[in-house]
Amino acid sequence: MKRTIFFDLGNVLIFFSHQKMCRQVADYCSLDEFQVAELMQGYLDPYERGHIDSQTVYNQVSALSRKKLDFDRLMHAIGDIFEPNLPVIAIAQELRKKGHRLFLLSNTCDAHFTFAYSQFPFLKEFDGYVLSYEVGARKPEKKIYEKALEIAGCRNKECFYTDDILAYIEGARSLEIDAEQYKTPEELIQHLKARQLI
Repeated sequence: MKRTIFFDLGNVLIFFSHQKMCRQVADYCSLDEFQVAELMQGYLDPYERGHIDSQTVYNQVSALSRKKLDFDRLMHAIGDIFEPNLPVIAIAQELRKKGHRLFLLSNTCDAHFTFAYSQFPFLKEFDGYVLSYEVGARKPEKKIYEKALEIAGCRNKECFYTDDILAYIEGARSLEIDAEQYKTPEELIQHLKARQLI
């Protein structure tokens, strides 16, 4: 029986809004929201790969705003963009009670994960975290799935993975990882029941 389950974070366990991020950063920095969106879009990929850090983003936004910003307030404006998907969190907690090992597999950046981890206690119940900015690769690249198996200490046939983005599911399947696209909590339960995981 599969005992290791990988969950995507954004729009599976918690919902997020990049528009909210841009609005909050724009409000705090007295900038145009479009300017902020353009800047953050340009930094999204390297930030999520760990090629640049939060200090670099802070420096760039400060330069754009032409004023001294408070680092923590800016990180809060960037990170406070989440709402919990309570039915899926309940599913994860039920899987945990049944003894399954839970891991996050997420394209994310330092500011977002740090905020989410501090705000949502259920994330502390996970056994491990495969985060793009820490492993230097993003889904659907082969490397991040290989790192996921390595970090979890399991083989591809010993795990199950769910994500809302089909291309990321297909990336996992290319390594023969059992994976299903997340659409609704009810459908996720059916996928788990079919594998006798819940």
